[in-house]
Parts: sequence; C-alpha cells; structure tokens
Amino acid sequence: MSAVASSPSKRGYLRVPHGLRRHASTLIVYGLILALGVYASLLSPNFLTERNIFNVLRTAAFLGTVAIGETLVIISGGIDLSAGSVIKLAVLMSAILMDGKPENIAVAIAATLAMGAVVGLINGLLITKARIAPFIVTLGAYSILRGVSYTVTTKPVGRAAPGFLRLYDLKLGPVPLLVIFLALLIGAGIFVLRRTAFGRYLYAVGGNEQVARLSGIRVDPVKIGVYMLCSTLAALTGLLYLARSGVGDPVVGEGAELQAITAVILGGTSLFGGQGGLVGTLGGVLLMGLTNNVLVLLNVSSWYQELLQGLIIVGAVALYKQKRQ
Repeated sequence: MSAVASSPSKRGYLRVPHGLRRHASTLIVYGLILALGVYASLLSPNFLTERNIFNVLRTAAFLGTVAIGETLVIISGGIDLSAGSVIKLAVLMSAILMDGKPENIAVAIAATLAMGAVVGLINGLLITKARIAPFIVTLGAYSILRGVSYTVTTKPVGRAAPGFLRLYDLKLGPVPLLVIFLALLIGAGIFVLRRTAFGRYLYAVGGNEQVARLSGIRVDPVKIGVYMLCSTLAALTGLLYLARSGVGDPVVGEGAELQAITAVILGGTSLFGGQGGLVGTLGGVLLMGLTNNVLVLLNVSSWYQELLQGLIIVGAVALYKQKRQ
C-alpha cells in the first residue's frame, strides 16, 4: 500500500525515459532548427529555395570541420583556443605555397596539414609532459600563431590554383561537394567515437582522468593524439577557405575557435568532458548557420551574432556547473 502511494507516478510526476533525458540537448537543438526554419520560411519566400538551403549547408562545412576537432578535444576534458589561428596560418601558408600553380597543389596541401599536426603535437606535449593547463597552452598558441601570421602579411597574399579553386563550386547532382564532405567527416567522427578504442578512451579520460590511468589507459598518447587531430582539422578548414576565397586572407579565422566552441556547447557536449557527441555538434553548427542566415534576412548587425555567442557560452557554463554541483 505504502509502496504504491510513494511511487512517482502516483505523486503526479512525469517519468521521462532515460533515452530522452540523455539526448535532451540534441533534441532541443534540432527542435530549434525546425522552429527557426519554419519562422524563416514565413519571413522570406527566398529562404526555402534550393540555392539558399544549400548555401547555408555549404557555409556550415567550414564551421563544422573545425567544430569536429573541438568536440573531440572537449570530450577528452580539454579545450583548444588556437584553432582560429591555425586556420589563419593555414590559409596564408597554402596560398603562398600554391601560388596559383596546379603542380604545387599536393605540396601545399601536405605542408599545410603537416603544420596543423605539428601545432597539435606541440600543444599536446606541453599539456601532457609539462603539465600546463590546456587553456593556457592553447591560448599561448593562439597568440603566437596569430603573431606569426600577421608578421607574414597584413594583406591578402598568394593565390589558389585554378583547379583547387573550383572545388568550392563542384556539385554531385544538386548537392555541393562541400556538403557531402562535411557529411563524410561527421560520419567518420561518429564511427571513431562509437566504434573505436580511441573514441572510448576519449570519453574515459574526459570523465575521470585518474580512473582512466588506473584502468590501464595510456592517457598522454590519447591527449596528444586528439590535439593533433583538432589542429589538423583546423588546418583543413584553412584549405577550405582558400578554395572559397582564392587568396590567403589574414582576416580568415578570426573568432573561429569561439564559434566552434559555441556550436559544441549548443550540441550538448559538456565543457567538463566525458559526454557529448558529433550529432549534437552538427545540430549546433546548423543552428548557428541558420541563425546567421535569418539575421542577414532581417538586416541585423553582425555584432548581435557575437553577443549571442557570448551569452550561449556563459549560460552553458553556468548550467553545467549547476548540474555538477
């Protein structure tokens, strides 16, 4: 009798299934995408056109590529503030090396990706071997790489080879190649997180590093690997920007790390590590892209976009901290 009276259902509480609670953030972000899409379609007849939809998706490929790496780092309990500066240096480096010559494409791509991997390696070594906080290491890398970039040039430099420049406009049927590229990257990232030992180790290290060590996980190689992967993806993003602009513009990459972190947070990945995923991050990327598209339709200043990102970050940190307490 008392057991029946004390059951949650008899008290009038709504029991939410564990699966829904676990994926609540992801469901919310995709719900917001749907709501914003309906609002935008009512706002402008041009929103639901094939050209505009694919333009939003193609733009999302830039933020999405770097956000994948940022997601993996944050899941591992770290953070990478140098991603935007890696993008900036990557677009300058690739443009200078390519110099408009088709025969230089392979060398420029290989050298740019190698630069990203080396930056990630240095970040990872300083974090694991010197025991310096990820925030400090990557903030230092952000300043150093930014300084190097502006030392190289303060105005557009170099140029993409014609064949490389055409990548931005290539399509498979009606679908831009960049959209397919992002889908493949997201799919590969999901596979790594869910089906590989490396993915399981990332969650374990982010959840509790000490317990992960005691469980036999080699924490340092995992952390070094994830920072190398994040910086390499940032360098890849720089290559994508070169394919779009055709020149090495030193303005590229400004604030990209904060945009990526915002997308990761929107997708429900915890800033404290150990939980999250790329399905949510994709939702965060799409929501940010859609929001920017709607703000453009409304002729709203870009300053409000930055204000919105700041509010999201502060609010998410406060929410996660409250949950942990």
